[in-house]
Amino acid sequence: DLQEGAALQHPTPGGHTVFAYVHRGGLQLGDRVLPEHSLILFGDGDHVLLKGGPGGTGFLLVSGKPLKEPMAWGGPIVMNSEEELRQAFDDYRKGTFIK
Repeated sequence: DLQEGAALQHPTPGGHTVFAYVHRGGLQLGDRVLPEHSLILFGDGDHVLLKGGPGGTGFLLVSGKPLKEPMAWGGPIVMNSEEELRQAFDDYRKGTFIK
């Protein structure tokens, strides 16, 4: 959470994927305000600078090293291959998806 006008400069390791999700209020980024329920993906750099927008803000800041693995996506399930995705849906239908 940031109060209106409060700033946060947070270091980010080079090569990491960094994004912020605004769940309450607005997040000030330069001259623009990201409204509630917005997500922003930041470019590569060594830090992000965030500022509480009008009325303050609640947000989630996420940073992580990309896995660079293949991805197969189907609805709410993400796996590494189409074969794994088919198996996951089969397990889900059988009630054995969560083991």
